[in-house]
Amino acid sequence: MNKKKCIFLDRDGTINVYKELLHKQEDIELEKNAAEAIKMINDSDFICIVISNQPVVARNLCSLEEAWNINRKLEELLYKENGSYLDDIFICPHHPDKGYPEENKEYKIDCDCRKPKIGMILEAAKKHNIDLSKSYMVGDTTIDIMTGKNAGLQTILVKTGLAGQDKIFNVNANFVKDDLLKAIKKLLEDDFNAKLKCRNME
Repeated sequence: MNKKKCIFLDRDGTINVYKELLHKQEDIELEKNAAEAIKMINDSDFICIVISNQPVVARNLCSLEEAWNINRKLEELLYKENGSYLDDIFICPHHPDKGYPEENKEYKIDCDCRKPKIGMILEAAKKHNIDLSKSYMVGDTTIDIMTGKNAGLQTILVKTGLAGQDKIFNVNANFVKDDLLKAIKKLLEDDFNAKLKCRNME
């Protein structure tokens, strides 16, 4: 069975406008051109999967169910704009730092899924039969880029959201682009050229 190629996307600051600790579905607002970018993925031979840290659950700002309602709202906005869709969404609701009086202790654990660990990517790869060597990670933070590198993915940093200014990791992306649309155009162009080169060598 042929393995699939995937473009893994961060959510906050990459697809939707970054709002610190976003925990209400009415606060979801798409980044300009994000729906168009995802539609381009839908029309390609890549699948599109979101992997997102959502510590708002561990912080008790919202329930796990409410966090998923935010994802459903995001999907509604994408589809409403131009029929674009996400093939899957994985979230990590955990956070390792304990000791805050308002925290949800159930989710205050040191897990294997919180980026830059690659638990969500490995789960997605198993579920969707993904070839990670031919896949990409696109996000707005050094955490996203480190996650991609840890998983052996090509990486693209976008200048929306935090635009790499979190500076948590000293790491460089393979490419830096202004927004998700420009990132996807670059990625698909490179993929097309690689396939063309392979055909010419046959």
